[in-house]
Amino acid sequence: MTSTVRTDDPIGDLRRDLGDGLVLRWSTPADTDAIADLAGAVFRDNDDGPPNAFLMNMVRRHMRGDHPLLGPHDYIVVEDTRADRKRFVACACYQHEEWTYDGVSLPVGRPEIVAADPDYRRRGLVRTLFGAIHDRCEHDGKLVQSITGIPNFYRQFGYEYAVDLGGSVTVPVSLLPKAKDGEAEPYRLRKATREDVPALIACYEQSQRGSLVVSRLDERFWTYNIDAENEPDAMLGFVRVRIVESGTGEFCGLVVAQGSGTHFRVALMEFTPGTNLARIRPSLVRALVNLSADKLTPDDEPITRLVFELGRDHPFYQVIPHEYEPRQQPPYAWYVRVPDLPAVLRRIAPVLERRLAESPVAGYDGDLLLDFYRTAVRLTFTDGRLGDVRDQGPAGRHDRTPRAGFPPLVFLRSLFGHASLDELRTAYPDVGTGGEAGPLVNALFPKRPSRLFAP
Repeated sequence: MTSTVRTDDPIGDLRRDLGDGLVLRWSTPADTDAIADLAGAVFRDNDDGPPNAFLMNMVRRHMRGDHPLLGPHDYIVVEDTRADRKRFVACACYQHEEWTYDGVSLPVGRPEIVAADPDYRRRGLVRTLFGAIHDRCEHDGKLVQSITGIPNFYRQFGYEYAVDLGGSVTVPVSLLPKAKDGEAEPYRLRKATREDVPALIACYEQSQRGSLVVSRLDERFWTYNIDAENEPDAMLGFVRVRIVESGTGEFCGLVVAQGSGTHFRVALMEFTPGTNLARIRPSLVRALVNLSADKLTPDDEPITRLVFELGRDHPFYQVIPHEYEPRQQPPYAWYVRVPDLPAVLRRIAPVLERRLAESPVAGYDGDLLLDFYRTAVRLTFTDGRLGDVRDQGPAGRHDRTPRAGFPPLVFLRSLFGHASLDELRTAYPDVGTGGEAGPLVNALFPKRPSRLFAP
């Protein structure tokens, strides 16, 4: 995942007076503890519970300056300057990520850890935070924004559910088979090293080839997480990168996992082509159980479930026996925001032209109108090549251009392959097509699975 960690504020010394002693600004290294205190307080399990140590440590990792996605100047904060000590009452971080869309790079800005002190809510502070992040994304050329978050909330800032998030199969540890006494395991997990990074990248990229939208995980992502686990404080290296290898040391795949309470989550599991997953499965699940217990202290509850959070579908799901009582959970979804749709469509023009050439409407000459009722985007094709994409005002009633109508933001589900045109028509009566628009939309924006990884 390519990123540039910022060492100063790239859009000037933003310091905005919000009234009542509240000031909006970007963070500095000196703000680390105050941001961690706010995140720990807001995201605790209940009002009387202890601060969320997991989130507090995550903030501290972000602010050290060596994280692959963000640095000490990438939190937007609201400070109450009337307090007798430094006190932040709202914050959000800004991660620099990269997706690929059918092989085309898309720069992404990702807000996360959105926190507001309960005593300062309903003042529009989160909206103000997002305005600043969106301005920064525009400055940095981030064509897409994405966030994981609570249901419905982020739609008010121009986001729509458009890419699968999560999707898992959970199995109880108590039902997993034990190894026979004295029998050597034919497969094992080994801690990854920096020397493994080329193989990790190759395995990950090969396994993602069927996905429409993919998180790009570059060398910096892998080395950071490999090194973090070797630090003295175990909380700083909670992500565990492991190599799946045969008893003879042959590289067979990779695992990225982490613990959370009594559940041990496998966030990535990929294999080299030709690996027999049914043969590898018994040794692999035993190795994961052993890994889950590796960092436990006497006060920790033992892991009771393995959670394979590998998306809607994954080849490993097919080899989990019914006697393990697997419980499948469908995906949630990423929120996605596209502030300049014509810019994204121009960016992915090679993909659109290839799809068109392979469709029943190959070589199309003419326009396609994407009608969002108050606004519209016009695409102009010449012999199957996308020549122009432009915004226009509301489409005229008598415009006979092939037209596809979508309520605002709903088109993002089509753009990112999350739903077919027929599925959108079923869910939204105001999705419709006229003339050649139906075959064109089906050709240009087919439903395709995606497996984004959320580091």
